[in-house]
Amino acid sequence: PMPTASRPAPPPRRARTVLWALGLVVAACAPLPDPAAGPVKPLPNGGPKGMAPLSVPQLPGTGVVRPSDEAAQAFAIGFLDALQPRSVAERREYCGYFYTRSDGAIAATPPRPGTFATCDMPAPDPRLGVFASYHTHGAFGPGYDNEVPSVTDLLSDFDFGIDGYVSTPGGRVWHVDFGSRTTRQVCGLRCVTADPRFRPVGEGAIRTSYGLPGLARRASGF
Repeated sequence: PMPTASRPAPPPRRARTVLWALGLVVAACAPLPDPAAGPVKPLPNGGPKGMAPLSVPQLPGTGVVRPSDEAAQAFAIGFLDALQPRSVAERREYCGYFYTRSDGAIAATPPRPGTFATCDMPAPDPRLGVFASYHTHGAFGPGYDNEVPSVTDLLSDFDFGIDGYVSTPGGRVWHVDFGSRTTRQVCGLRCVTADPRFRPVGEGAIRTSYGLPGLARRASGF
């Protein structure tokens, strides 16, 4: 939260944290397994159709091609739609990474469970073809500004030089774009499974895209 002296504190922000210590990713009480280096599982039923990458650049330092935005977004929508019911029912965020396999197919690391408003992840290993993070914003909470990504969400991805995909309780999907340092709605309300308890709050003030300054102004109560 970013309260100011001249106005009431805004609703809490969803936060995604990447934990570091002595150059290694660690948890406060126990080591965090690195999902980017562990077992992986593609989206059930093979994922959305048309996932083959186009003629696009290789990921830096790897022999793996980066998928097109269209292919990545289609995969993200299908994957997050499948994950939303679990995230909503358990009232917790889930997070992980999207990567490209050696054959060019898009896959996802197993979802890591978080809390109602946070999800901690180890740092991605770029050698493994990670091109984006993903996370859900879980269940609807009237005291949370959870229909947009947070400044922390964007900065976490930018720090690692990757994109990100975020789903919201209302069923929106956002694409965090490292190249433009912005985030934009890939699709709007109920594009993916929404929380049945979701109630629109301040819909007119939600833009279709944001840069860091715009999100910071929103977080400070405009």
